Amino acid sequence: MIKNVVFDIGMVLVDFNWRGVMANLGFTQEETEKVGGVILSELWNELDRGVMEEEEVTALMKKEIPGYEEKFDLFWKYLYETIEIFPYSVEWVKSMKERGMNTYLLSNFPQGFYQNSEEHYFDFMPYIDGKIISSHVKCIKPDAEIYEKLLQTYDLKAEECVFFDDRADNVAGAKAVGMNAIHFTDFEEAKAQFEALVQSRQ
Repeated sequence: MIKNVVFDIGMVLVDFNWRGVMANLGFTQEETEKVGGVILSELWNELDRGVMEEEEVTALMKKEIPGYEEKFDLFWKYLYETIEIFPYSVEWVKSMKERGMNTYLLSNFPQGFYQNSEEHYFDFMPYIDGKIISSHVKCIKPDAEIYEKLLQTYDLKAEECVFFDDRADNVAGAKAVGMNAIHFTDFEEAKAQFEALVQSRQ
């Protein structure tokens, strides 16, 4: 039986609209691709992991794009504005609670970025029972450790959980520890897959 619903945050409950922010700041296409490329690089994982200081990581990022340091700094100043909650998110999470399910967040997220986002954008938080954020626990998806941390912290049985994530490798990581997991690419499709799974486990 499915008792617990676990949500990734970025690209499942909220958009990370970095291109929109860069457009609003007047970035050229070249500037967008250069700065965006380093934002999407493996270095972001170190922000998610939360072991290195943010200043250390951003310095490494800027070294990767010589000549674009000022544009990077400008974007970073407005980083928090990249978060846009999806229209369906609050009602979706609320509906899970109304069905008697427990709801959790399991997300890779830099610490300061997360704190600001929760305070200003995450309107679904009143319906969340618990959270494991990568930078808080110093490990990231898809490492088994972070899924186990969720299960242990909230005394959950893996087979009673369904996890939504937009990345296939993170979905595979959840399945590897025994959780049910759905690769989130479209809201309506994800809902349909969830309902089918719930029905199959009754």
